[in-house]
Amino acid sequence: MSKRDYVNEKMAVAVSCLCGYSTFKRRLEDATISALIQLEDDYLTGELAEDLKYILDLTKRSLFDGKIQVEPNELERRELVDKMLHVLLETTRLKAKEEFRLGIE
Repeated sequence: MSKRDYVNEKMAVAVSCLCGYSTFKRRLEDATISALIQLEDDYLTGELAEDLKYILDLTKRSLFDGKIQVEPNELERRELVDKMLHVLLETTRLKAKEEFRLGIE
């Protein structure tokens, strides 16, 4: 599995965790522990790498003993969710494009 596909898989899990009914902080902790903690900045390139770095800076680098130490403010939350969805959608699109190309050859 490529690093891009691995990010796609983990981002899908993380986004799913954010869709729960608990507090945002608790859902973010779940997303981080379940998926984001396993990712590194260099798994993607370009704009997606910048988005991934932002995501990891707000999540896994703020995690201590399973708890997010500094809860993102409202603006950071929106930016975080936007970037997570962008990474998920773009990696899904790239994966589908590659699978389609490989299926034709």
